[in-house]
Amino acid sequence: MSGQPRTPKTTIIARILALGASLGTTFFYLLAALGVSIAIGPIWIGAVIGIGLFVFVMWAIIRFLGWVLAGDDPAYQQYIAEGGDPYFDGLPPPFNSDSWTQRVGGLSEPDTDFVPPEDWQYQCQRCGARVEHEIDVCWNCGNGNDTQQCHGCGLLVREPSFGDLETTGVICPQCNSVIRS
Repeated sequence: MSGQPRTPKTTIIARILALGASLGTTFFYLLAALGVSIAIGPIWIGAVIGIGLFVFVMWAIIRFLGWVLAGDDPAYQQYIAEGGDPYFDGLPPPFNSDSWTQRVGGLSEPDTDFVPPEDWQYQCQRCGARVEHEIDVCWNCGNGNDTQQCHGCGLLVREPSFGDLETTGVICPQCNSVIRS
């Protein structure tokens, strides 16, 4: 697969805690500039713990609301099972720099010269490229194309069942060659 998976949740949490640490340190320096002399430890630790608790509480609330509102939805259950998280996937770019297609589909889009339109909201299951329809032929890797040209005679051969061209291959009815993608 050419696409990269989602940014790990631990990386996003580390970015959030780094923000808390930098805010605590900035607050300490602001107080020092005003002539207030205090130890940095309590402010720094308080900022990191406070932001960490805020993230945990917000994550728990959003996951609970997702379970209440869409807990029986098979698409939501699949999204959660594939590593999706409504809280972490909704965070802005400094924390989660994944594209919206990657946040929903799980794979990053390949780097190509062609940039698919923003209204293409589905993702190829093989390479992660954005496609127009849920069941579509991928413009990048050709996934979903159920016909292939025979190398022996040039006949266009249609696969009898989905995935045969990739797994077992298809026998050309004209020259009996095995066709695989």
